[in-house]
Amino acid sequence: MTAMPPLPGTSSRALRLAFGLLLAAFLLPPLPSRAEELSLLAGMTRSVDPGETSPAWQAMFRHGFLRNFAASLSWINEGHLKEHKRDGAAAQAWGRLLLPGGRATVGVGAGVYHYFDTVLLPGGDHKNVHGWAPAYSLTASYYPRESWFVQAAVNHIHPGGDFSSNTFLAGVGYRLWKQPGAPSGTGGTGPGKPAPGRTTGYEVVPFLGQVVVNSGGNEPGIGAGVEFRMGIDTHLDWTVSWLREEVSGTLDRTGLGTQIWLVDAFLDRRVTLGFGAGLYSFVDFEAPPEPGGIRNLDIAGLLTVTTSYRLSDRWFTRFNWNRVMSNDSRDSDDFLLGVGYRWAAR
Repeated sequence: MTAMPPLPGTSSRALRLAFGLLLAAFLLPPLPSRAEELSLLAGMTRSVDPGETSPAWQAMFRHGFLRNFAASLSWINEGHLKEHKRDGAAAQAWGRLLLPGGRATVGVGAGVYHYFDTVLLPGGDHKNVHGWAPAYSLTASYYPRESWFVQAAVNHIHPGGDFSSNTFLAGVGYRLWKQPGAPSGTGGTGPGKPAPGRTTGYEVVPFLGQVVVNSGGNEPGIGAGVEFRMGIDTHLDWTVSWLREEVSGTLDRTGLGTQIWLVDAFLDRRVTLGFGAGLYSFVDFEAPPEPGGIRNLDIAGLLTVTTSYRLSDRWFTRFNWNRVMSNDSRDSDDFLLGVGYRWAAR
């Protein structure tokens, strides 16, 4: 069974604070002219020691919940250094200042970064290292139009047991506006819309896509699954899913996962975004059986970024990016796409 690594005291406290602020931000009532920001940035990573560089990218969702404060979730890919391929999820709290003229802001963020480092070993082998690190960020944003903006960002990541890095990034973003006075979660009266106060009703969707093992060669394979999703509250969902991962000669896993999600809907509630975390219990057919021929049952962590597009009140398409956190250096990414059916919560 997977033994999840203990969190250092400072990282654990920072994690609770950052996720507490993020959850509070989602649960607070909407403010007038409130907008969330979705940005995609690209640039370079420079490791502090040794001084190597690599291309890097970042996707960030930032939620403003007071005039000068925000919370964010980001996925940071630090690229491929000589002996490291590291990426992960960051949760941060932000202070922001609107500059004179009203079209530019600067922001300072601090939080925690849960990283996944594929360490390349001599002889072509590898190991997957998981850990926690403080993450500090600085952004500058300029808003030439109401919805679109340009952004530059600098991140400093300082793990205790891995290499420290600075990332320098620039890119574009889009402001996902909320209608003043329209509480998030209202879905009208259509047969497939959720009850007021929830982003999601009930959904079921089958998936098919690609699995990639996080190794030196990033071996690809076939992934599939089925997900049942239920809205719990305005910005909270719960899912249970069946997953199938097969990469020839490397892994052959199948099992059940369950996750809790932060979610929201945008663009006339046709587009949803979400981030989920939970556990994945599976049987590994590549691992040798236990004595007596019993297959090994194991548990891994499961992180997922999702987006869906609602084709109608009943039908939608959904994309899930799963990161499976194994305990045997066989982490994987599952890129899954499906068409599903939804019906209202009662």
